[in-house]
Amino acid sequence: MAKTRKRLILACDTCRSKRTKCDGLRPACNPCQARGLDCFYQELPPNPAHKIESELAIVNQRLDYITSLLAKQPGPVQDAQDSGNAALSSHEDSPFRLLATSSIMAVLGLEADFPQTLIRLERASYLTGSTNGGSRLFFVPHQQAMSALAAFSERIHIYYPMLPPNFSEEYFRVLSEPFTPSCKSCLVLLVAAIGSVAHDPTSGRENSFFTAALSLLPPVVAECSLAAVQCLIFLSIYYACLLKPCQAHDYCLVASFKVQNLFKSGLQGTDPDMLELTYRAYWAILLLESELSVQLDVAKSNIWKLDYYVPLPNCLHTWQFPSEEMSTSPASHSPASAHSAGSTRPDQAQSFFLAEIAMRRMLHRCNSAVTLTSTGQSAYAPGVAMELERQLDEWYDYLPDSIRFPRDSSQHCTNHIRSLSNFLRVQYYCCKLSIYWPAVYQAMQDGVAESQLLNHCQRFFDSYIQLMPSIIFAFQDCLIHKWTLFLSVFITTMVVLKAAQTPCLANISLDLLPECLSSVATAGCGAEINSPSLIILQQTLNKRLLEAKNQTYGLENTV
Repeated sequence: MAKTRKRLILACDTCRSKRTKCDGLRPACNPCQARGLDCFYQELPPNPAHKIESELAIVNQRLDYITSLLAKQPGPVQDAQDSGNAALSSHEDSPFRLLATSSIMAVLGLEADFPQTLIRLERASYLTGSTNGGSRLFFVPHQQAMSALAAFSERIHIYYPMLPPNFSEEYFRVLSEPFTPSCKSCLVLLVAAIGSVAHDPTSGRENSFFTAALSLLPPVVAECSLAAVQCLIFLSIYYACLLKPCQAHDYCLVASFKVQNLFKSGLQGTDPDMLELTYRAYWAILLLESELSVQLDVAKSNIWKLDYYVPLPNCLHTWQFPSEEMSTSPASHSPASAHSAGSTRPDQAQSFFLAEIAMRRMLHRCNSAVTLTSTGQSAYAPGVAMELERQLDEWYDYLPDSIRFPRDSSQHCTNHIRSLSNFLRVQYYCCKLSIYWPAVYQAMQDGVAESQLLNHCQRFFDSYIQLMPSIIFAFQDCLIHKWTLFLSVFITTMVVLKAAQTPCLANISLDLLPECLSSVATAGCGAEINSPSLIILQQTLNKRLLEAKNQTYGLENTV
């Protein structure tokens, strides 16, 4: 049989056009070199894709299509009530992201758009303020300025230690002079405004400091500077203190974009003190945004992309009130300054800030025990849960004594010096709830629970019982996170009430649960607040607690 001649496909364009023989040598063939001609080769068509590669490409296209569909959905495509063995979705892997899912709303017996209703209420009742009606020159009584600064130091700055050591001197200098349109003047006014709210929560609506600060916003918006970033952070904190989470989140996003641009443009400078303050501002924004966006489906700023590149803060040289400069002044011997003098030491502020960052990093990396099965579905992973709890306990073991909290709820802290420790305790048990929530959800959907799953569901209930005393105290004590704390009380209690009525969990020990739920019912977290969303949450929670007392799952004496 005669051999079939292979056709030469490597001929250059020059030889091909002249219909001459080409040896295909690259980058120039011999015939072209001999004739002194330019040698060009056309690009070869790609080899036909392998069958497996083609199938993988089709699979990837389908995954992209499904992802685009999920992005348009407020929750998973498959509703949790439609299947007895529903898979855990990425939204259902934490009890603190449940308000982002319509399927969980259905499980809890709430309207599918319940979360959107809360946001609409908050957006419709935003705090209005005049940006041009405030006077740039008004008299500030020294005692009022002193009380505001002391309250800010005691109740706000301990959570976000961002100010330089000489801030007290700058504070009183700005308040004693006519206001100039600058970020530094705006910063001082915002500190005074937040301090006034911390000193007297009823002052939020008629806050002359805040009105004056709003009139100085143009340079804050225009500048890309550390002072501008600090102003935006304090605007976010101010609205958070007034239980306005949507406005707080809006300003936090602007602060996030501005600080990222500050780093990208190199405008942070090289001065060590300014760099340190910029790093603190970055971490404060990261913590604020994480806290404000933990529950609801809101926009993110991608600030986490820099967390491994921005150095951790060193808060040993941070502002305290009264400062060393003020300690020798006759004015420093006021009742307000005396009360706040021993509130928080620099080592406590630094330890708390670093502990919060470590906790948020741990939660951001992984906070629930969910894994993929061989069929591609998500399912509870007990081994992952135990490893996550081990890491959480390791985090606790490294806490210094100055901020270490007792794990037993009967020993929770009840003074302002220990406010930081109590808040860390809240974070600790919230993290445990996140770890073991998938076990409870799996049991609720399957209707059965083997011994290991039952044991992990017990850990979920135990964590809730340990959490409630501290989180109720934190709601009364921590002004900045008041809204998110009560939202956590609401959603975790709603989940516990539902889970306690699950037949396959009837053997779980719930002896302490009725007393715990009774404390939630009588705490009156929403009684004195001026927040439309929290009022709705309180009413919904009270109604569910009243219904629970008629159930037969050990909750007869709930309220």
